[in-house]
Amino acid sequence: MSVEKHIDVTLKTSYRTLNSLKSTTRKIWIVFHGQGQLTEFFLKKFEVLDPNEHFIIAPQGLSKYYLNGFTGRVGASWMTKEDRLTEIENQARYVDAVVEAELGDHSAEIVLLGFSQGTATMMRYAKHAQLTFNKMIVWAGTIPLELTPEMVVHWSDLQAHFVYGDEDQFDSNGQFDQEHQKFEALIGRPANKLVFHGKHEVKAEILGDFNL
Repeated sequence: MSVEKHIDVTLKTSYRTLNSLKSTTRKIWIVFHGQGQLTEFFLKKFEVLDPNEHFIIAPQGLSKYYLNGFTGRVGASWMTKEDRLTEIENQARYVDAVVEAELGDHSAEIVLLGFSQGTATMMRYAKHAQLTFNKMIVWAGTIPLELTPEMVVHWSDLQAHFVYGDEDQFDSNGQFDQEHQKFEALIGRPANKLVFHGKHEVKAEILGDFNL
């Protein structure tokens, strides 16, 4: 009979940033991409934000794979159902290291954004994180089932937003309305809902025009 074991190892992996943290920075964004995306392309959506006022940090899913077959475009995934608790622990350690490397001393507002699959990673990290954040944006994603209001009492002062497109191909049978309600139940208060005209995507013009 085989036996599954775990071991701690030191690995090197990557993440990306957009703009720089400076005295004029008003908002620091920590953004979590969706299934099959790479941060290089995900961050292009955030180029609409004023580089003098916004610094964006984008961790990347630790598992990369070919999107079609065995060659061509590559994407990244945050996790699968296989050994999920270990994957969640690894995510937290990784994002902790990214935050420690980038934030330092600052007085800017921190915004957390999770898109699609990145929503669950973002929310699990927010439960774990030892930092104060001001806004949380759930963008066309689902709320992790294991989270309870008792786990997130330290989210009491954050501004909460739920965003998705009216033509989102993953919004079957009003799923995102249900996820919005779950989000509100989790945090114990209303979460602003924004439904834009579009599909399963982060729209740059929403980031730029809507006062998130």
